[in-house]
Amino acid sequence: MQVFIAPSSLGHTDCERIARAAMAQPVLAITSLTFIVVGVVVLWSAIRGRAALAGLAGLTSVAVGLGSFAYHGPQPAWAQAAHDWPIIVLALVCVAGLARSRLVERRRTWAAATGVFGLGLIAYAAGRSGSPLCRPESLWQYHGAWHVLAGVAAGLAAWAMISRRPVEAIGGR
Repeated sequence: MQVFIAPSSLGHTDCERIARAAMAQPVLAITSLTFIVVGVVVLWSAIRGRAALAGLAGLTSVAVGLGSFAYHGPQPAWAQAAHDWPIIVLALVCVAGLARSRLVERRRTWAAATGVFGLGLIAYAAGRSGSPLCRPESLWQYHGAWHVLAGVAAGLAAWAMISRRPVEAIGGR
């Protein structure tokens, strides 16, 4: 059972009180699931739109959600790597998507993704353990808001990677 529930210092900077239970930080574990929901929706849309990079963003978003759930939930020994690496890969995929995009075609979607991500960064800062807004016992966790906002921003970025033009028009160039 030690593989699934291990005493750890994971999440100590994320404000929510760490419980010695199956879910160390239940609010943060649950809000991490946003990435999985967004990732599945993105994957479905990317497959329909034949958008490989968006599909990679969706797959990576699912990995972020699973890793973050492990990190904030049961906290197994491998949770740190499972939490951190998918986040790095998702960031790189989003940067690649932006670099490859036709900014004119999808500028509103990219702007929305950037705005939501900016709000998420504010929530992230507010959700640190040293923040004056930190309330470890509260069900409202700013770091949880960060999970939701970052997940939505990743979904918007992936959506921007899917062309609005029909697949036939893309192949006919």
